[in-house]
Amino acid sequence: MTRSARQFPENSMLRYFMIWKILCLTTFSTYCPAQERHTADREIPRPIIERALAASIKLFGIYSVSRQQNSAPFSGVIVRSDGFILTVAHATKPGNYYQVIFSDGSQGIAKALGRLVVDQQHNLPDIAMMKMQGEGPWPFAEMGWSSSIIENQRCFGLSYPETLPFNIPFLRAGRILKKMDEYGFIQSSSIMEPGDSGGPLFDALGRVIGLHSRIDAPEGTNFEVPVNSYRRYWRSLTQPAAIHSYPAANDSMDSDPLAVKLMALGLEKTVKPPKTKFQSISISSTLGGDSLHILGTAFNLTNNKQVILSKSSQVGEAPIIKFGDKAYALKILLRDDKNDLIALVSDHKFPAFTITKTTAQDIPDSLLGIKLWSLLSASQRKTGVLGMLPQRFPRISIPGTFDAQMQEIQGLPTLTQVDSMGAADRAGLHPGDGIIALSGHDVASAAKINAAMQQFYAGDTLEVRFRRGVNELQTKLILSKWNLRENPHPANNIPQGKSLRRDNFPRVFIHDSRIHSDECGSPIIDSSGNFIGFNIARFSHTACLAIPRDTIIAFLSSIQHML
Repeated sequence: MTRSARQFPENSMLRYFMIWKILCLTTFSTYCPAQERHTADREIPRPIIERALAASIKLFGIYSVSRQQNSAPFSGVIVRSDGFILTVAHATKPGNYYQVIFSDGSQGIAKALGRLVVDQQHNLPDIAMMKMQGEGPWPFAEMGWSSSIIENQRCFGLSYPETLPFNIPFLRAGRILKKMDEYGFIQSSSIMEPGDSGGPLFDALGRVIGLHSRIDAPEGTNFEVPVNSYRRYWRSLTQPAAIHSYPAANDSMDSDPLAVKLMALGLEKTVKPPKTKFQSISISSTLGGDSLHILGTAFNLTNNKQVILSKSSQVGEAPIIKFGDKAYALKILLRDDKNDLIALVSDHKFPAFTITKTTAQDIPDSLLGIKLWSLLSASQRKTGVLGMLPQRFPRISIPGTFDAQMQEIQGLPTLTQVDSMGAADRAGLHPGDGIIALSGHDVASAAKINAAMQQFYAGDTLEVRFRRGVNELQTKLILSKWNLRENPHPANNIPQGKSLRRDNFPRVFIHDSRIHSDECGSPIIDSSGNFIGFNIARFSHTACLAIPRDTIIAFLSSIQHML
């Protein structure tokens, strides 16, 4: 693929930029309304996000008659009011029909048009177009010019990861890492995963500059099809046909009228992190003979007492805090299984958040896209944006296992083989033991135990009542995780892996800060140092889950009387 043509010469660009900066001294306040300015707490102005949200769509293939789904979901963006859609070739087939889901829940149908793939082995250049069926006008995002971008410039994506159980686009922010690589792709740090394919990458002005194509193994290495390629082959792509060679006739392209403005935004300095004395606390414990390490956050309550919160499923027996060069024993006050929270207390006082009226406020819709900082230690922080507003996160099955084989014998699920050092073996169960009940659930048949196991997670501790000979006994068993082979896709290459408990939360928001699973329990603040939420799970390659501040404060208020 050839590099997109018609760019400003470097000296002309600088000259125009200087003129524009002088004009801005008197005109900027009217040219860029205050609500659209890039600020310390919001690098992406909310009006820009709103326009991009309306045009960013989820798609999946359907049969033309039955309308039943026949393909994996992917993403796209409408770029004209008459319904033309940009997406990627590896997700579409010319002439086929696709279900369209908008961010507000409304739906429609689109037809796949041109699909340009010249290199079949590497699926390059991975360009495709579709068109909405029916009358418009349709919400759309303006197309930008990929020739106008510069490295380290702000960008953001809005698309629909396949792993997230929502028909809501997930906002992620990043920077341009490379304007164009040897394969003709833009490289950005706006993180993506399967389902995001075909989703739009926007510049700092909210214009489409690329379409998500693929990722590499390292986190944050993402490849985008430049939007100028769609401009160049527009007329050819409007026909529902597979194109196997570059069209001889290229469409003409005007130059970007906002190139200088975009360059000015690209030269703005990165926002400095907020000054704060708060940090996470390292917590160590044991669970089933294994050592566990997780973070925690200290809170000062209104009764002058202090509580440390952490992720319950990652805190076992005899927890201690290592702070400075000392270790402090912790007492378990309460576990909240619904939110996977644990409240701990210590005789020592640690740097802590103090509950205030501001701390207890909910997360309004207006905060979508604000910049976030996760405080991991005194010197380490991770940053991202609030990419999806708080809502219930449903259960996604992560099966647990006894590490044993069972067979129904005389009406009881009976162990026939027990893996050495597995969950059943560690719990003291032997071959021949018949299982009667699990945590109060009657499981006296194969059907009953299969149904009961659907309610438990890997890592859950079960009260097991069993029969050995003529005796009825009890023990505690910690379910192991099924040793399922993970798909080798680069999206599953996550340092420290995904959190074992990462779903079935009453209310969480989602962000893109790439928190590792052992960094959960850490606090999240905004650019002013205000407490925003609490990291509770690394869900996927792109998504980190956090409990919002009002839920955290409600939990702390409910346990205050226990101190």
